[in-house]
Amino acid sequence: MAAPRGPSPIVQGMPVRSSHITSLLPFALALMPLPAVIVAGAFASASIAVVILGGLWLAWVDRARLMLAGQLALLAATGVMALTYPGKPTEGVLFAATALCALAWPRLLDHLSARTLTGARVVFVASAVLLPVLLLVRALYLHAEIIPPFSLAPDMLAKPTFLAMPLVPAAVLLLVRWRFCTPLAAAFTSFMAIMAVGSASSTATLGFALGAAAVLAAYRRPWAGFGVAAGVLLLPLALSLAVQIAGVTDWSQVWLRGSWIHRLDLWQRALILFQQAPWTGHGFDTYAHIQGAVDMGTLTFEHVGRNHAHSAAMQLLAEGGAPALLALFGLLALLAFPPGRPRADRLREAARLGTLAAAVTPPAIGLNLWSDFTTMLVMYPLLAFALFVPARPDALSPGRGGTAPAPAASPG
Repeated sequence: MAAPRGPSPIVQGMPVRSSHITSLLPFALALMPLPAVIVAGAFASASIAVVILGGLWLAWVDRARLMLAGQLALLAATGVMALTYPGKPTEGVLFAATALCALAWPRLLDHLSARTLTGARVVFVASAVLLPVLLLVRALYLHAEIIPPFSLAPDMLAKPTFLAMPLVPAAVLLLVRWRFCTPLAAAFTSFMAIMAVGSASSTATLGFALGAAAVLAAYRRPWAGFGVAAGVLLLPLALSLAVQIAGVTDWSQVWLRGSWIHRLDLWQRALILFQQAPWTGHGFDTYAHIQGAVDMGTLTFEHVGRNHAHSAAMQLLAEGGAPALLALFGLLALLAFPPGRPRADRLREAARLGTLAAAVTPPAIGLNLWSDFTTMLVMYPLLAFALFVPARPDALSPGRGGTAPAPAASPG
């Protein structure tokens, strides 16, 4: 008869010997940006699969029974809903399961050797650098005929470019802290600035700019970096209120290009829907179905079928009211200031808040809130940052189990 298994060595404060599967997990996560070169949806689907499988494996290895039970329950609910009631609610449960699995990934640091972690960091930096380079090559050689004047990439590659922007702070910080790689960090930053300005998507340009602004602001005051991320989320609400207060009666009075006028129109419709039901909203995933019936008076814009709000904040206000928006900012604050973060490492803190600001910019002013790509656009860069960007030794929390990473080590 086999002896009963004792408590996990992690619980006892001892590092666990890494298995082959566990050692492959960080490399799989590090490679996730590259499928976006083909299509943005490939990145989203692959990332969700890797995060879920990795989270289940780590919860199993660490015998975190409560977490494992929660993960399996949400995945089972996703399967049942997919068979009986497919649609956005089912995707919402899947995203919740993905988030719960992502919470298990920091346990990975207690299972890996310093050599494995260093190798995974090199792969992550290579992926972060190759993604925009390959996107530029694809744009110039396959889509040159549709690139607008004074641009480097067409709007059809906007989503992969959105992903490239929040990966910049982590990649640059790792390069700066590796010996002899500071010139490469400067070259990569310059290249990404050119890519941001040269993108046909103004959202990609703004994502890079706000990410950089958040890094600079957060280096002095972390709350200032958080303010950049919060500010871009609230920008559509501020503009919508300004339109109402100014008494705009015709969109021709607003000197913006057509795509932004279209967004202003969608945001104004969301504001009106919010004003109709400020505490309860109109229900989950209802905006696209009801926004066309909103009476805009003389303030109308051409619409083609159903459309999402192009703003996370405005969509939440229309569908869930003020409580939903408050919940969003509670989540944002938790992502910005997670428990146990190494506060003494100011540069790492600033880079992480820059990652957050760049990641939330596309859903703040453009992407559909309820989509797999939006979910992973925010989740993946923050998870990769937590795993691959170590704190300096003097900023590590005392008593942490496992192998403490060496931030200043050369990738070689």
